[in-house]
Amino acid sequence: MTSQSLQAEPLTVVFFGLGAVGSSMLICLAELAERDGVCLRFVVVVLEPELARDVLFHAEWLFDRIDFVGVADFDRFFQCSHAERDRLAGAQVLVNAAHPRFNQPMLQLGLELGAHAVDLASDMYDAETERTLTFSQYSLDQAYRERGRAALINFGISPGVTNFLIGLRLHQLRAARRRDLEIESVDLYLLEDIDADEIVFSWSPLVALEELAERPRLLRNGRLQVLEPFSAAREHTFPGEITPTRQYPLYQEELLSLHRSFPEIESIGVYSGGSEVELVKALFKLNLLSKRTLPQQSELTVEAMVRAILPGMNKPRRIEDYLRNGVIRRAHFAAAAEIRYTEQVRSDRQKTIETVGVSYLRYQGLLKSPYAGATYISYPTAVGAAILAWHALAFLREDGGELEGIITGEDLARLLPRARAEAIRRDLVAWDIDLFESVRDATPV
Repeated sequence: MTSQSLQAEPLTVVFFGLGAVGSSMLICLAELAERDGVCLRFVVVVLEPELARDVLFHAEWLFDRIDFVGVADFDRFFQCSHAERDRLAGAQVLVNAAHPRFNQPMLQLGLELGAHAVDLASDMYDAETERTLTFSQYSLDQAYRERGRAALINFGISPGVTNFLIGLRLHQLRAARRRDLEIESVDLYLLEDIDADEIVFSWSPLVALEELAERPRLLRNGRLQVLEPFSAAREHTFPGEITPTRQYPLYQEELLSLHRSFPEIESIGVYSGGSEVELVKALFKLNLLSKRTLPQQSELTVEAMVRAILPGMNKPRRIEDYLRNGVIRRAHFAAAAEIRYTEQVRSDRQKTIETVGVSYLRYQGLLKSPYAGATYISYPTAVGAAILAWHALAFLREDGGELEGIITGEDLARLLPRARAEAIRRDLVAWDIDLFESVRDATPV
């Protein structure tokens, strides 16, 4: 996409779905636009407009900039005629904040409208991705390039910001052009930890069960290894934590994305740990995620029963009450990527581990902000997506740059100039997402 494609004012952003992440992302985009003097208008396409208004209960000042569009069914909406999409006329950016299965229909719509697109996650378990180990969005890469538009995929805090930070460092190491420098591995560690008097899911419980109970995969020595759930555990100590956290392999977008971008790196892994992971692990170890059927009820599996009785994700007003009343005492999201490489130093090979990451520990601060009611996961996810997408657009609008095709976080790190990358880092910190990095010698003594 080119700078000319973003000159018209106001800038119109269309959201499909407006849950915990989408609402906070919309607010963050509005704040960024106000700061930068950009006129921003939103169209929100949802199944129930009143519920969408309710999740913005601390941001009602934005309602005069939002056109709420109620639809009976997303599938039918994406398949409808052009006449039924009149309210999307002039849209320049489409955001899938509903579900990954709508990525492809939204991208097709983006091509028809001549709009750019943003999604927050990919469907890791669809048949095509399982077969090709490639995200389905790449099937439209050439079409977006020919249209002069960009699709920013897997944006959020992780993947998204994590891949951006990893990409920044890996591209710098590549640029050094040291023939003796060899990047051996990248391992990403995630912390999702909450201390509360109630069971509070920060993410959809069903999504958590699907991700954590799937057989995890790691890239080791150039081959994708499939492991048993909750096996091959490691320990990792995150900034802000006194003791190490048990980490378990997890199959997430970061692995496939980094492997595609940096095929020369033979070992890549994603691990996750914390209270929410330990809860799912307990269910798994008690065989409560078993596919076995119940005695005398052959139509009902143990897993289906557990899914049916698990508490759902709390609504924003309830989350805010929990935080205000002390039910949620502490919450911490963090992501730390360890980049391990060797190079010739003096007469010896030196092994180095560089760590880059993010930490969100200021959850109590949301009580005095328009984001009150977001979870400690949805807030950094939304803010990360908004800041990355906003600076990609600013690169076009202000810097006269070009972005085309399917673009991931690590792609953005390569394509943006250094000043723009630094602006992203400053904005993350301004929105209470701490950044950390370190370098240590890991050469055996």
